[in-house]
Amino acid sequence: MVFELNDLKKVYEDTARNHKLPGFKELNEDFEIEKIEKESNYLLRQVRKIMMEKIVNTMQFLEMIVNPMNAPRMYIPYIKSLGVEDRAGIDRIYGNFADLVVLSLELEIGCDEKKEAELINTIFKSWNDSKPALKKIFENIRKPNNSAKKERNYFG
Repeated sequence: MVFELNDLKKVYEDTARNHKLPGFKELNEDFEIEKIEKESNYLLRQVRKIMMEKIVNTMQFLEMIVNPMNAPRMYIPYIKSLGVEDRAGIDRIYGNFADLVVLSLELEIGCDEKKEAELINTIFKSWNDSKPALKKIFENIRKPNNSAKKERNYFG
């Protein structure tokens, strides 16, 4: 049986009230939880998994920036101009998200609705705390600091 969007909203909002979770609209804006396609006895597990997709995808991107062995050429100017501050921000975000991955993997072992709700809140907070730094990273990618390049001029 497939969830209709309005049904999903209602079921989620009822569950959210019981567990003091962010509203459907807030989560959906950042994590697209409307992608949940089927009804389940484990709605919070499905929500957490969708949220973790975004966390893992972001980690993979950050990993590519820090370890650019096979990075697409479009990122090379930014990678070459990475400063200490940029690396520290990436490391901080990556570390926070890595902690979330471990916590999420622990929940794959068994079903605990209360722990699922706690982790959803933790993921939501961590994502929102990381947004400003992520925005700065993407801004720097669009306009890399070319001060790392040393141009040689001939004054002859």
